[in-house]
Amino acid sequence: MISDIVFFLLKKGAHLEPRRITTGEVAEGIGVSQQTASRKLIQLEKEGQISRSQGRIALTQNAILEIKSKLKEILNSLDGTTITFKGKVASGLGEGAYYMRQKHYVKEFNSKLCFKPFPGTLNVSIGEDDIEKRLVLREQKPIVISGFTAKSRSFGRIDAYRCSISGLPGAIIFPERSLHGLQTLEIISPFNLRKKLLLSDGSDVKIEVVKNNPCEPKA
Repeated sequence: MISDIVFFLLKKGAHLEPRRITTGEVAEGIGVSQQTASRKLIQLEKEGQISRSQGRIALTQNAILEIKSKLKEILNSLDGTTITFKGKVASGLGEGAYYMRQKHYVKEFNSKLCFKPFPGTLNVSIGEDDIEKRLVLREQKPIVISGFTAKSRSFGRIDAYRCSISGLPGAIIFPERSLHGLQTLEIISPFNLRKKLLLSDGSDVKIEVVKNNPCEPKA
């Protein structure tokens, strides 16, 4: 299994670039003493899983390759099994509506997901136990919503995975330039999910990933 410290560093984005993270922060993040955290970090460094320099920590390429390998093993064991997330509704950054109104995205969603999204996203905060499921999901082939350029501004690619939330159709999306961390899922749907499901911040929700089957686009 992927170690607790590696998960913590993944959440902090240490797989993308070196992050300034103290031993105390690691200890608090994984629920151990600072001495234990220090010992684990030293061991990971000896094993070539992390590198440390000037107070910054990064996951090495070896660690990233090992993570991907373990995720593939999990995918094989989950073959035919539905991935389900449980989380709580959370406030977003207020940018979802702007992006969901972009004509190119709307056309792509309608063509590839077969629905026109409500102009906004539902943000769901998942627990640490579900982060591994998120990583497993990202190893699967997504429905790719291509990026584009409009009025000298570029809009990035979006990876999407069909899902069902309380029986309603939707998709989990991963924008190329998302500011959210590993514990936040962004959901789009043809419905205003907050109103349709009577949701508010803190409401419990269950999201079930469904097959990315092709479909006939709606007019």
